[in-house]
Amino acid sequence: MEISGYEQLKQERIDDVHSDGYLFRHKKSGARICVLSNDDENKVFYIGFRTPVPDSTGVAHILEHSVLCGSRKFPSKDPFVEMAKGSMNTFLNAMTYPDKTLYPVASCNDADFKNLMDVYMDAVFYPNIYEKEEIFRQEGWSYQLESPEDELTYNGVVYNEMKGVFSSPEDMLDREVQNSLYPDNTYSNESGGDPEYIITRQIVISIFMEIWMWKNGWGGWIRNISANMTRWRLVQRLSDSLHLRRCAR
Repeated sequence: MEISGYEQLKQERIDDVHSDGYLFRHKKSGARICVLSNDDENKVFYIGFRTPVPDSTGVAHILEHSVLCGSRKFPSKDPFVEMAKGSMNTFLNAMTYPDKTLYPVASCNDADFKNLMDVYMDAVFYPNIYEKEEIFRQEGWSYQLESPEDELTYNGVVYNEMKGVFSSPEDMLDREVQNSLYPDNTYSNESGGDPEYIITRQIVISIFMEIWMWKNGWGGWIRNISANMTRWRLVQRLSDSLHLRRCAR
């Protein structure tokens, strides 16, 4: 299989999922593209980054949220919410793991699927955080003071989300078990962020560029497109975004 701009690394039949698997490398960027070709009408795409967390300050989780707060082509304050309301998606989410961050989307509608791909690709390449660093404080944490007489409090989307997560005894037990099993690597940390530690680190654009981009290069990105649709045209479509600069500075 020859696709302009790509080098095919591997082709394999995967009977467990009734698919033909292809692995490509984008020649200019080095990005890896994984394609699963099958008869499923539900088309799936995700872009993933290697983001092993160095501590429990929730850096990767805050970045996951922050890049979805508008981008160059889609300047809406919260395009994720707009997609959830107006799209015909069958799946739409973003997840932070101890060692990676993923942005998966799925849809049975061709036009909708292409639009979802465009929104996510633009979000990770050209997020509004380059122009609006206050997004980090909105999504991570910031001080809040309603009136001069009130006490200073902490606020933030991820901070509040993880306070709720840490209120579950079962979840806390699961985390402590995992952290104890892997005491000397990334799995010993809380990738979502421990509220007690989230407020100890101020996320700024330089941290985004260091953790999200430069350390990981292009090789950590994997795209997965399933369903026959126009899969090779979709792979070619990704090349336009992959030709972009490493960072939209």
